[in-house]
Amino acid sequence: MKLLSQGSQYALSAVIALSKQPEGTTVSAADLAKPLNCPAAYLSQILSKLKPSGILGSRRGLNGGVFLARRPNQITLLQVIEGIDGDDFFTRCFLGIEGCGNIEPCPFHKFWSKERNKIHRWLAETTFDKVEEAMSDDWFDLTLHFNKKQN
Repeated sequence: MKLLSQGSQYALSAVIALSKQPEGTTVSAADLAKPLNCPAAYLSQILSKLKPSGILGSRRGLNGGVFLARRPNQITLLQVIEGIDGDDFFTRCFLGIEGCGNIEPCPFHKFWSKERNKIHRWLAETTFDKVEEAMSDDWFDLTLHFNKKQN
């Protein structure tokens, strides 16, 4: 069972990859999409949703692409997820039952409400510098890919 949409998964992975690059590095959606096994056009659409919140910026032109508009320690996992999916994850029923809530709870409502709050708190407290520290340098081939491209 997936808790996050494919779009959120791609966005989180792309922001992790960008946080592993030197500050200010611009990366094309096509270059980000390769190690993610994601269509570049789809990734580009997803990443454009992170511009209004100031998570990503973009440059046009020959060396254009996206870049982190803030430092990794200023971007939380929750901000990226909400930038892509809104707050549906934190408001909808675990089983997808319409009308589930405090008045007409489903069998999982009480349990899921508590767990969802824990997850929300963790996502809101976890920044990409913490995530980046936990990832090996070859989690993505991006570091090698960009170094070869720049030489």
